[in-house]
Amino acid sequence: MIRINRDGRDKTQAAMDAMLGVKEALADRNSHPFRGVREAYIHCTGDIHLDFDQGGFYRVSEAVLTTDFPNLLLNSMTKRLIQDYNELAITDQLSTLYTKSNLSDYKSQDRVRQGYLVDLSTVNEGAVYTELTKPTDEKISYTMSKKGNLVTISEETIRNDDLQKIAGYPNRIARAARHTLATQISNVFITPPNYDPDGLALFHATHNNLNTVALSSGELDARKVVLYKQTEKDSGNRLGLRLWGIMIPPDLEPTARQINNNMTGTNNWYQQFGANGERILVNPLLTDVTDWYYYCDPTIAPFLEVGFLDGYDTPQLYLANLPTQGTQFTNDELQYKVKFVFGVKPIDFRGVGKEVVAG
Repeated sequence: MIRINRDGRDKTQAAMDAMLGVKEALADRNSHPFRGVREAYIHCTGDIHLDFDQGGFYRVSEAVLTTDFPNLLLNSMTKRLIQDYNELAITDQLSTLYTKSNLSDYKSQDRVRQGYLVDLSTVNEGAVYTELTKPTDEKISYTMSKKGNLVTISEETIRNDDLQKIAGYPNRIARAARHTLATQISNVFITPPNYDPDGLALFHATHNNLNTVALSSGELDARKVVLYKQTEKDSGNRLGLRLWGIMIPPDLEPTARQINNNMTGTNNWYQQFGANGERILVNPLLTDVTDWYYYCDPTIAPFLEVGFLDGYDTPQLYLANLPTQGTQFTNDELQYKVKFVFGVKPIDFRGVGKEVVAG
């Protein structure tokens, strides 16, 4: 029987992961977490007196071989960051609103929507075929923006064995990144930008997606008809879109759930948003207590796009300095850089609508 054991680096990485609360490492019976960041530093560097000399954070012990403390800590913090980012949600199901796009550069991103052809003409016996009216294009453009900050871990934090502070960084970064993305998405609805092709606001009477009636089953009936009647560009044929979900502020959640759970009377919306109201999107970032939004299934008629640089839809961490340069040398500090790059843009108005209700 051949048994393959972990080398020193793998064991050390697993112990660091478990120390920072990475669930995969905690579930591994062979993984024994460091009791604190001070123990982890001493194990990685062999610097038992915490002199921070002869390479400081990069001083290497035989147990870790060619690796180093800053990068081990970076790996563990990244794992915890991604774990927490995937579990946290400022607004449940917000990702169902948008289509993800993988972008490779910071150039302007163009989305071209082609119009539709009208129905084919009847050709009488012996008559000539007439030329189809060519559909036109409409272009939507947007660029990504870079979000990020620095996170500093000092020598004092390690000496004081302040594990709680270091373990808290990934969670706080994950929450901040989630909130940053959720805010930009929510702002598209709160203060809608203009729709590029016609220069009108995303929600506008001309787009047939703006009204002023409070949330009720009767108004949902009316909005359902409006969505059905939205038309293709150029051809004017009806799209037949189905009202699939609503987004509301927390103040309207009781009303929305009563509508979804009401089996009596003339209510046509019993469990239309899911048996448990899965498609009632309660967004705490919506501050107006009466305005609400409705939309079709975004997989059928996309109306919002979020582009992520190189497809990274979670924030990234990088080691931001070197042993002989920057704050490691001048301040006995490790600096990590958090980076999150994305762009948000509405790409169609036909599948989404807003009700601006007087308070």
